[in-house]
Amino acid sequence: MKRDQSKAMAQNKLLMLYLLDKSGMALSELQIMRLMDELGFMSYFDLKECLFELEQNGHILLHTTPQAAIYGISESGKNIVAVLEKDLRLSARKGIDAYLTQNREKLKMEAHYVAEYIKLGNDEYRVILKVLEEGMTIMEINMVVYSRDEAEAMTAKWKDNAVDVYKELLGKLL
Repeated sequence: MKRDQSKAMAQNKLLMLYLLDKSGMALSELQIMRLMDELGFMSYFDLKECLFELEQNGHILLHTTPQAAIYGISESGKNIVAVLEKDLRLSARKGIDAYLTQNREKLKMEAHYVAEYIKLGNDEYRVILKVLEEGMTIMEINMVVYSRDEAEAMTAKWKDNAVDVYKELLGKLL
């Protein structure tokens, strides 16, 4: 029984590494959970255990913001995928490949527009809104607001409005 659980965990870890490698980008924990749920690959608790162990072993990299945990694959994780990719079920590889093909632009869009806030003091929050391109910040807006509701509203609306704000700002400054 324990051997079966150990083998299943190893497969889940390889599945996670394959996903992060083939996506070609860092993914948020929410994006990973959504994908694993839609494809029916692993439960929430198995996913959390995989992420934790892979990060502890240096196979994935974790970047934490106030709003999200972002995971990327490390060089050692890429090496594992290169060696063990064929040990992963073909149906699982095809499922991930198809999902990434169909949703890559949506995933990229979610990764290009970063919004977070940090509590500074009583009823004072710094809101940080960014547009990223190839991992580099091409625009960043920092502002202080005076309620958590305002900070949450601004960060929630950023993904839908980032392109318009960027174009408008560029138009005004040029």
